[in-house]
Amino acid sequence: MSADAGEENSDSIEKKVRGLLSADERRAIFDEIAGVGTDTSALYWMVLVLAGAIALLGLALNSAAVVIGAMLIAPLLAPVLGLALGLAVGDGRLAVQTALAVLASTIAVVAISSLVTLLLPFHEVTAEILGRTKPTTLDLAIAVFSGLAGALVKLSRGDRLAGAVPGVAVSVALVPPLAVTGFGIGIGWDWPVIRGSLLLYGANLAGIVMSAMIVFLVAGMHRPEVLDEVRRWYRETQRSGLAALVDRAPGVRSMGVLKSIPARLGLVLVFVALVAIPLSASLKQITRETRVHRAVAAASKPFGVAGHAFIVSREVNLGTDRTQVILNVATTRWFDDSARGRFEQRASAMAGEPVDLVLEQLPASSQSLDHLTSMIEARDPPRPLKVARPDTMPLPASASVAATRGAVARAVGVVTLPDSLMMLGFVVSVSDDSTAPVIRLRYLSRDTLTSQAREIVRHQLANALQLPALTLETMPVSARPRDLGAHSTAIVDTLASLLRAVPSARLSIAAGTRVPGARTDSVMAQLAAAGIAVNRISLARVPGTRLEASIIEQP
Repeated sequence: MSADAGEENSDSIEKKVRGLLSADERRAIFDEIAGVGTDTSALYWMVLVLAGAIALLGLALNSAAVVIGAMLIAPLLAPVLGLALGLAVGDGRLAVQTALAVLASTIAVVAISSLVTLLLPFHEVTAEILGRTKPTTLDLAIAVFSGLAGALVKLSRGDRLAGAVPGVAVSVALVPPLAVTGFGIGIGWDWPVIRGSLLLYGANLAGIVMSAMIVFLVAGMHRPEVLDEVRRWYRETQRSGLAALVDRAPGVRSMGVLKSIPARLGLVLVFVALVAIPLSASLKQITRETRVHRAVAAASKPFGVAGHAFIVSREVNLGTDRTQVILNVATTRWFDDSARGRFEQRASAMAGEPVDLVLEQLPASSQSLDHLTSMIEARDPPRPLKVARPDTMPLPASASVAATRGAVARAVGVVTLPDSLMMLGFVVSVSDDSTAPVIRLRYLSRDTLTSQAREIVRHQLANALQLPALTLETMPVSARPRDLGAHSTAIVDTLASLLRAVPSARLSIAAGTRVPGARTDSVMAQLAAAGIAVNRISLARVPGTRLEASIIEQP
């Protein structure tokens, strides 16, 4: 076989691999991608800023449809593909222009997102936002495939793959992570949100540039005819916007062709590797969470026996090297320590790490309340209390209250409540025409008692006091954090009143690191003026801009 024949055969194979692109097609592809990638005129920035604002609002409203709309109109993919093309061709001048365009675009989206966040009346971290703060290597893989698709669509030109353009715009997802970064800055430099979203953006950028560069190399965009087109393009084409400013910078025009393909590809791979390291750690954590949740679900099945017990709620708290599970179970018979031990043994074996169980049991039955009472008494038998019944010994209201207050105090002491609920106190009131006293129980909990649980408590008290017609009213005190931001004087006064009324309670204050010290001092001074001792208040510094307080149980 002659040398000419061998060269012709090699070129034929190359054409098949490179999609049968002709020299003219390669030149046209370069002109199109380079032209769009460096077109950073005022219109480009206007559309980009609008896309960033729309993305931020969609994330804040937890609307996936709005976020997708922002992806469709965002023009950021153009300079990113221009960067990939510059690296594939070896055109240092194009690579610098598009890289700076990407950097400036990144700053612009983050800036507009931060500004819009500051103007929002609420700063809730929605599921759409949270979903972009924990990227993994799977996100990098998605970016790689998106870059492949984007480059192939660009190479197709014309109408052959025009229908795929919107899908590519959605899959690359460059603007939403930047909008999340702006959100994290706008709410007070929330670093976990900022770091996670920037890492996702870096993964998307690295994956798209790497895969698109490889496609351009395979398509022969580094061949001599393309390099000739590069020189002609710079001679005859006028650049605008940021590209024109960069082009006038010293040394940019003198940049030649970066001839070493391995060096260019290696540069991109180093960036990808740097991004992949933290992504791998994140994937490992998510894998652990999935494994633990699956183990907990399997080990929880004995607590969900039809007709006997069902799981009301399940909370899984992952620690550094062990997991705590809080199960709230409604049951017709008590689970003993052996059931807890079997759960921990099975869950730990399946999760591959120690799993501790906190079991909260709430009596439940489809039978009569007498059956529920027998369950409660079997667990913690109350002492029968002999109390004069108001319906048989009519007394004035004041005398009736005095006679029953002590008995109620003893009865309340043996009432069975969910483990997550703390009794704070009670008030007894009787009117002259009442047949039984009214007991108002105050308790501390993140959630209010259900109507069933409230009736169970009333039935226990009625049996203990021998007052079947007893009326029970509950006064829940929320254990959830309360915002002490601007105009919170009334909230602080309410908290102080609760602390004065409940000696067993204390106040936990969480102050964000960006909360002015004067604001925290003002709250402390208001509490001191209300007579709340300093030893009943704990103050902790946490990241963020929020100032919150919670009523907690005295240790």
